[in-house]
Amino acid sequence: GAGRPGMGKTALALSYAIGAAQQGHGVLFVSLEMSSTELAARMVADLCFNGNDGVPYNAIRDGVLNDWQADKVCKARDTMHRLPFHVVDAGQLTVGRLNTLIRRHARKMAARGHKLELVIVDYLQLLSSDARGRSNYETVSEVSRGLKAAAKDHGVAVFALAQLSREVEKRPDKRPQLSDLRDSGQIEQDADAVLFLLRPEYYHWQAEPEKDTSAWDKWEAELREMLGAIEFILAKRRNGVTGATFGSFYGTYQAVRG
Repeated sequence: GAGRPGMGKTALALSYAIGAAQQGHGVLFVSLEMSSTELAARMVADLCFNGNDGVPYNAIRDGVLNDWQADKVCKARDTMHRLPFHVVDAGQLTVGRLNTLIRRHARKMAARGHKLELVIVDYLQLLSSDARGRSNYETVSEVSRGLKAAAKDHGVAVFALAQLSREVEKRPDKRPQLSDLRDSGQIEQDADAVLFLLRPEYYHWQAEPEKDTSAWDKWEAELREMLGAIEFILAKRRNGVTGATFGSFYGTYQAVRG
């Protein structure tokens, strides 16, 4: 797709969640940023994508589809409705309310013969504290501890997306570190695993020079080399090995593939 694609955090979380649901694991996706309509359009785009082509997310979002695309979208929607996958666009949410949501959706899934096993929160810093008048640091620490407690209490895996501090952008190689987890070292302590995404293309766009110059030609050639490349950096894993691996982000189709 034209234009500057984002880092791909939500796309990665959705692709991962769809994969889990297709394998029979119950998934609750709690979005504090995007509407359920937008998330549904992104899910449909992901489900229509076969690794080479599919139906562009923009076409689904705007409802501008040819017959072949409309047929693919209908099939993807049918697939989506059959999956043990619930989306909640919560707007504002405290950890206490999140616990209530998890309980409710675990019951709903159980009634249909599924078990809620994965809860995704997009994203951690948008959850608010149950106590008022907290600093950012205190709020994020409380939310982090609350998510860990929720995972234990409900017997689910919690996959929380998080924003990083601006420090990462000041480094020449832009490689994230555990110290970049914004507002709190508590996240690093509580998490069983910390996975960072690194997309050189995201930062390369920010350095676009004037068009029709030799610098722009060089910039464009470098951009072509890194289009869609995504590095998954496993910076922390309790009782396990850390390391990095590579995948692809298909921004047009809002899909991430390992």
